[in-house]
Amino acid sequence: MRLPGDAPVSYSRAVSVADSLDRLRAAADDGRLEDLARRHGVTLITVFGSAVRNPERARDLDVAVSLPAGAHGLLALVGELADLTASDDVDLLVLDGAPPTSRFSGLVGAQPLYEASAGLFARTQMAAALEFYETAWLRDLDLERMATS
Repeated sequence: MRLPGDAPVSYSRAVSVADSLDRLRAAADDGRLEDLARRHGVTLITVFGSAVRNPERARDLDVAVSLPAGAHGLLALVGELADLTASDDVDLLVLDGAPPTSRFSGLVGAQPLYEASAGLFARTQMAAALEFYETAWLRDLDLERMATS
């Protein structure tokens, strides 16, 4: 864990996304990710995107988190995730307040690494899918309006 005033750390590109994902999974298995989540008030952590679908070809590690309203220390959270993965190529999506398309991407087809309570991932994933499909007509309407403008 970095402390205020610590020198910035820059990680080598020699660590592949697949290796970073393995490191994050190991942190989930040994409890370090849970410790990080509790320190930052994170209730859900997933990995998603190309790192899950094809880690050998991925360019970054997409991580989604759920945070309580008004949570602080987002940069510290990103820094600690970089430390756990030994990579600067961590992209963080905060699920709370994200648009339906982003929530869908961060949850549907994602792999959960931490959930504060049993079933939280499944409930949050189902809610994101429902919101995504229920708002599809709005996205379609926006596209129609842009096409006629």
